[in-house]
Amino acid sequence: MKRLVAVALVAVVFVGGATPAFAIKGFNDQFKLTYTEGDGKAEFKKLVEEAKCNVCHVQGENKKVKNEFGEAFKGLLKKDDFPAKRFKDEPEKCKEEIEAAFKKVEEMKAKDGKTFGEKIKAGVLPGGDKDGK
Repeated sequence: MKRLVAVALVAVVFVGGATPAFAIKGFNDQFKLTYTEGDGKAEFKKLVEEAKCNVCHVQGENKKVKNEFGEAFKGLLKKDDFPAKRFKDEPEKCKEEIEAAFKKVEEMKAKDGKTFGEKIKAGVLPGGDKDGK
């Protein structure tokens, strides 16, 4: 009986300690395909891979907290419109919608006066450093 209680307690700790992921993997995957593939992008690709979710989010914060790039992107697409099943059933349509949002965000200005597109072309993470700050 004690063993069963111990196993149950360990399971509760693991499940309760898991951090829910609010980021949408398909958005991150499409960002990588759009901006890190091709000649001369190896350094930016490495930076994006180090940043992971922090391309849009802020390290150490609740995943609802986004950096300035994430905030700009957030207003263009709704999470509920992109369930995992939709990425599987309609990959081309999802890709088109996400890329259209990327194009709009590229034109928006960051706090430093540069557009997000200019930052990406310069090989700089659009929302800050690799921690999203």
